[in-house]
Amino acid sequence: MKSGSRILSYIVGNKIGHGAFGEIYSAIDERTGILWALKTEQNSASKKTLAFEFQIIAQVQSSPHFPRLGVFGQGRDFSFFSMELLGPSLSNIVKRIPNHKLSLSTSVRSAYHILKCIESLHIFGIVHRDIKPGNILTREGTDHPLCLIDFGLSRVYVNPQTGQHLLPRARVGFRGTKAYASRHAHFGEDLSRRDDLISWFYLSLELIVGYLPWRGINDKATILALKDNFDVGQTISPFAPELFEIWRHISSLGFTDTPNYALMYNSLKRILTRIGAKLDDPFEWADMLHEARKTVTQPLENLIGGPDATRIDRVELVDDNLEARLLGPNVTVQPPFSHMSDSSSCCC
Repeated sequence: MKSGSRILSYIVGNKIGHGAFGEIYSAIDERTGILWALKTEQNSASKKTLAFEFQIIAQVQSSPHFPRLGVFGQGRDFSFFSMELLGPSLSNIVKRIPNHKLSLSTSVRSAYHILKCIESLHIFGIVHRDIKPGNILTREGTDHPLCLIDFGLSRVYVNPQTGQHLLPRARVGFRGTKAYASRHAHFGEDLSRRDDLISWFYLSLELIVGYLPWRGINDKATILALKDNFDVGQTISPFAPELFEIWRHISSLGFTDTPNYALMYNSLKRILTRIGAKLDDPFEWADMLHEARKTVTQPLENLIGGPDATRIDRVELVDDNLEARLLGPNVTVQPPFSHMSDSSSCCC
């Protein structure tokens, strides 16, 4: 799409991201001045996930750990949905800071808030299956500073008729990102909550320690061998030995087991107590985040769209029901707040 073009009431800005079958653009609603991100997908894409992803995010709108949604639209050449403009990603933040390493306080607090996102998704009966720094977006403020995105690989794990955990399927193929995938993913096995948490642990370990031994390696067999031989205790002991309790718990989980999220929150809090940090301390990326967002938002403020708008044939508001087939099992569960495992969770 061209910068300055119009889609409905949105004036399109610059491209801010891309995927296998589409791109993401900044945009401004000329009626309200509200800034949005437009995620697009070509209708000719061999594998379409955009409508499915919209449906997933719509299911979790009562949680603050995911982007706010706008509308879903479908035109002749592409489909799109609008969502809250967030970012940059945690991956980009780490690339921009000196030595590419966050402080221990910021790393642990980031791990804490990412775990909040994951637990919230699990409470809705959904597993993500691609937890990685690039799928964690920053948000200004400290109440809910990180958001989980990109649900193209997500899956409902609860049987809607029985309310029970679905049983594992036979070999389903690799899902996720090699650096953060569990060994179950490497073997093409079905994934569940434990696998999201293993990916979260690898992500957290990378933030806290500053590296993963297999980072930058592309061969899956080599990565798997390094993961199998990885001494977690020895690696984390100089930084945060409290993490070993988390790893031991996650590693013991079966496919249908319910994780002990409270144990993980408490372990992270003990690290913060030991180093004299608090959950609501400012993140070291605050100034960087403000400047990064300015580079995205400033060009939008002066955009004037051309006379020709892209035709959109079908529009769904977030409160409307998309076709049930887009999601598969239509799981209805309680909003997450009253069920969050950490006692300090917001319940509003």
